[in-house]
Amino acid sequence: MPTMPTTYRSPRQPSRREVRKEYDRHRGSARERGYTHDWDKASKRNLIMYPLCVGCLSVDRTQAATVTDHIIPHKGDMDLFWDGNNWQSCCTDHHNIIKAILENEYADGKISEEQLKLDSDRAIELTNLRM
Repeated sequence: MPTMPTTYRSPRQPSRREVRKEYDRHRGSARERGYTHDWDKASKRNLIMYPLCVGCLSVDRTQAATVTDHIIPHKGDMDLFWDGNNWQSCCTDHHNIIKAILENEYADGKISEEQLKLDSDRAIELTNLRM
């Protein structure tokens, strides 16, 4: 069976692992970014109030939510972080796969804030393609 040829990387170019490690070092720990005991309690209350994944419900699936997601990335803005209207309940797959794609598209200016919701047309399209 054929194999992929090795790719050349300059000795001065950092590896993907090194790039990720440097990024994590600059962004700080989860606790430093606001994910404290108070957040854990607020998130748990949100998941009790909204126990099903918004993304799964939008494609007629029933899946328990395990994550309270910030619809619009807060980027350290504590007012936005604590704004309950900026939260949506979702399963791990929607959070780690679909939302990651949506946030990259948002950062590139390809979609609006409204499309960051897991029940938006774009999120439904991605869900049908990826999950």
